[in-house]
Parts: sequence; C-alpha cells; structure tokens
Amino acid sequence: MKILAGPASIELGKKIANELNLSLINLENKLFTDGETYLQIDGEVENEEVMIVQNTFPNQEKRLIEIMLIASTLKEFEASKVYLFAPYLCYARADRRRIAKEIISHKVTLELLYKSGVDSVLTFNVHNREAFTSLVPELEKYDISILPEIRDYLKDIVDENFVIVGPDRGITNELQYFSDELTIPFNSLDKFRDPETHEITMTDTGLDIEDKNVILLDDVITSGGTAIDACKLILSRKPKSLFFLVIHAIAKPDVFVKIKEIGVDKVISTNTITRSDIEQIEISSAASKFIKDKFL
Repeated sequence: MKILAGPASIELGKKIANELNLSLINLENKLFTDGETYLQIDGEVENEEVMIVQNTFPNQEKRLIEIMLIASTLKEFEASKVYLFAPYLCYARADRRRIAKEIISHKVTLELLYKSGVDSVLTFNVHNREAFTSLVPELEKYDISILPEIRDYLKDIVDENFVIVGPDRGITNELQYFSDELTIPFNSLDKFRDPETHEITMTDTGLDIEDKNVILLDDVITSGGTAIDACKLILSRKPKSLFFLVIHAIAKPDVFVKIKEIGVDKVISTNTITRSDIEQIEISSAASKFIKDKFL
C-alpha cells in the first residue's frame, strides 16, 4: 500500500505514512485564478493499493471533487485498489428524507465516490453508522471509533464526582461507553429539531448535577446553537465545572469563544478537523492502527 495525501490533509497523510512505514505518493496541486484546482499524481501506482488521505472540511464540495479526480486518475493508471480515509465525512448527517423530495445528500455523496473509483471509505465516528453502512452497499465502508483515544485522555482527569451528559438521546451509545469505561454516571437532554425550520428546542430530563463536574459530549458542532443551549441549561443546574467535548469541531472560532464566555471551563475536540483555538486529541495513531490491522 502507498499513501497519497490530498490537499486538505497533507500533514495527516505524512504522519500515517511515517507511522506505517509506507511510501508517500507526491501530489502536485495548485489553484488557478478562476478557482479551479490543478492536480498531478507524481509516482507509480500501477498494481498498487493506494490510500487517499483527504478530509472533506472545510470547502466540502471542493474536497469531494478533489477526491473524485484523484480516485478516477488512480484507477485510470491501474491502481489495484483505491481507499479513502476521510477523518470527517461531509454530508453524513443528511442520511434520510424528512420532507418530500428532500435530497439524501449522504447517499449521493457515497454514490459519487464509488463511481469515481473509490473502493473503500474509512471515517471516524460517522453521524449514523447504520445509514452509512447500508447506503450504497457496493461501496465498502468502515466507521472507526475514536472513543478509546478520548477515553485515554479522560481517564487522567475524571473521578467519582464527574458526570457525562449528551445533548440528546442520539448519543446514548457513546455516553454508555464512557460510563462503563470510566465508571461515571451518564444522562442526556431531550432535543427536537423542526424538519422544516431546523429550529431546535431542548428540555431537561431531571439532571442531578449540582456541584458535579460535568462533561457535555457531542458528536459534531456546526452553528453551535445546540451546544450553547445545552451548556446554558447545564450551567443553570449549578455544576462545579463544565467541559464541552466534541468529536468533530467544524464550527467557526467565534462559536467556541461564545461557549467559553457563558461559563464553560474547557473545550476539547479530536483533530478530525485540525484547529488551533481549542485543545485537541490526536487521531493519527488510531487511524494508522486501523489501517495496519485491516489492510496490511
């Protein structure tokens, strides 16, 4: 296997190649004045298995197009297999139709990746594993869990005074995992999103967190509305401290400024989305281990 780091994930691709002692295929890329991207694969790929390492955020459509251009060219020059490792897979939350004729963007995205030449897609903690694995069955898909790395980070912090909370019941499995692994209780809020307006209402579920250290866990943060409402609700119950922990941190920097301003003590994410304004948990070792165990 060889690694090809896409324009969005050059450093991550290098880390994975180094950790696995794999060759790194050079990719020439530049941006034309009209905004289009020039790409050239500089390396031998015939009869080789190639792992494209390319995130799909920011600039989701551009990153997807780059993946498809690369995958198609790899197959044209007779790569035997083309894998895609996208730490964050865009459009995964649009996994079902809520109103008539709504486009299921997750399905279309997976179809386009497959038709462009991608044989397998690897990602971390996709929004809905069942939808991800069942849609476009001809495309091989792997949903890798980053939870063990988060657990290792938390185990040196938590004690019997900690509680882990989710913004809704959709993250119950993750809450149960950390509850079991760290021996702390868990709870969740109730969230409802209007399918047409996308407005969110949130209610308490009887949280008993006064003078407790609380970890609010979420899978992804975008506009920050849900997270901020959840933080405000939790803070109104007078916890001793509040940490906000999110797997995919795709929100703009001002969102995290607001979260800190309302009284959150610490904001943490994994670096599925690399950023410098909050503390991050490294993903490269977990990705390398999965690739080694599954493909090497």
